[in-house]
Amino acid sequence: MLRRYVIGFILLLLAEIGFGLTFVVGSVLTKECGVTAEVISFCRFAIAGAVMLVFGCATASGRAALMAPTRRDWLTMLWLAPVGTSVMAWCVFLGCARVSVANASMADALTPLMIFAVAAVVTRRISVGELVGLLFGLLGALLVVQIISVRGFALEAYSLGDFFILLAAATWGVYTVCGRDSVQKLGSSVFTTWTMLLGAGMIAVVLPFMPSVWPQDLRAWLLMVTLALVSTLMPFWTWNASQKYLPISIISVSAYFAPVVAMGLGTILIGEEVSSLQWLGTLFIIASATVETGRQRKG
Repeated sequence: MLRRYVIGFILLLLAEIGFGLTFVVGSVLTKECGVTAEVISFCRFAIAGAVMLVFGCATASGRAALMAPTRRDWLTMLWLAPVGTSVMAWCVFLGCARVSVANASMADALTPLMIFAVAAVVTRRISVGELVGLLFGLLGALLVVQIISVRGFALEAYSLGDFFILLAAATWGVYTVCGRDSVQKLGSSVFTTWTMLLGAGMIAVVLPFMPSVWPQDLRAWLLMVTLALVSTLMPFWTWNASQKYLPISIISVSAYFAPVVAMGLGTILIGEEVSSLQWLGTLFIIASATVETGRQRKG
């Protein structure tokens, strides 16, 4: 049992490092390299989706699984792909261009709250425990984006970039809740491969009509490949693999640690400063996760 938990936690750690690195690399690509959000989103999912497709086609069983979706499955993936890949990533990198790594990482930290909110709308049920969890998460988010500070309440601190991050979390919540049945039916690898490729294809349709800026040098392209492989392929795979070793209640909490990882990487790699209140906000978000996880276990 101990060995299974150790393996599971190592896989989750790798997943969170990969997801946290997304915001650091995205910040450098947008702010320093000048690459536009739609180009980053397209390259990220085109490269990662293509690699997953190649690996999937390497075996007969993999090829059969990739061709298993029915017409209904394809229709589901066609509308979830732009929501959960192209629109989500576009919002993330628009946010990275405008706010700090810490604020951008809230896209991951707020995702469990958004998943809960979407699920509550779908099921039309909410408990006192769930409401308490949401309020803790909201307070943490306000501290991290510095709407609440030692000087009081400052709504003007909320920027357009933070709005894009909030929208990214909301679209990922819709993608997760509405795609759950398809993931269980088709398998996470098949669902992820096709939604990535469909999302990249949809971005490709609009790219010619946008003032897009592509990577201009080797450094930018290396960062792009890093984003696709280390911050997309690796965390998706390790996240899914961890489900073989850990209960879902533990796995679901890990998304709340994305700001901790992202802020730490941002401080180490690009020298961003993080205030004590932002760290306090992260603790409130983790408390929100703990409340919700405890409620699920009792349920």
